[in-house]
Amino acid sequence: MFSRRNDDETLDKTLDIPDFVEDKTKTDSSVDMSIFKMSDDELYDDDSEERSTEDYDEDDDDELRPRRKKGNGPLIICLIIIFLLLALCAGALFYGLKQHQAYVKVNTEYLQLQANEENYKRQISEKDVQIQTLTKQIEDLKSGGANGEGTLIYEIVDGGMYFRNEPTSDATKVTYNGKETADTGEKYRVIEVVDDKDVSGLTWAKVAENVYFCLGSSEDVWAKKVD
Repeated sequence: MFSRRNDDETLDKTLDIPDFVEDKTKTDSSVDMSIFKMSDDELYDDDSEERSTEDYDEDDDDELRPRRKKGNGPLIICLIIIFLLLALCAGALFYGLKQHQAYVKVNTEYLQLQANEENYKRQISEKDVQIQTLTKQIEDLKSGGANGEGTLIYEIVDGGMYFRNEPTSDATKVTYNGKETADTGEKYRVIEVVDDKDVSGLTWAKVAENVYFCLGSSEDVWAKKVD
């Protein structure tokens, strides 16, 4: 027989009691033994996560989360558009001013040309009148100072004939160059010579339209032709 002491020592040496025996038949009342096999880190991590999750507040999330700055893009685009519009208006104003100045300059030059043209026309008209006057004076000098519009020159040798509107003594008396009669010694440029309308043998000199004086007859000559 063995002694009790020896028996206890033998049991201590031969028996290896496991930490825990897993329950093969799990029931609702069975204890989850796996918790006893977890390490300290695994045990305390879950607990710390729960505590951190519980302690985490939504307000803290808002404070910790970086705030997004509202973009200034639309404002910058508006300012750029306004600047471009102002520049466009300024350019249009400058262009319009230049065009107005050019128009004023051209219009002034045009008006000046018109004034010069009118002045030239007036000067030409005055020159034409002067030329006509000088030409008549030259012709009068050539004809000895004869009055009238024709080319035939007659000199009064027995004056005192009235100017009449028709070639007859019964016609109405008229004036010519302020005179009522053709006097002796005067010369007239005669347009044509016509016969008396009533008396045969008498002739009349036409010095202007509706202006006549009597030349007399072949026996009684009152005005003779100057060669």
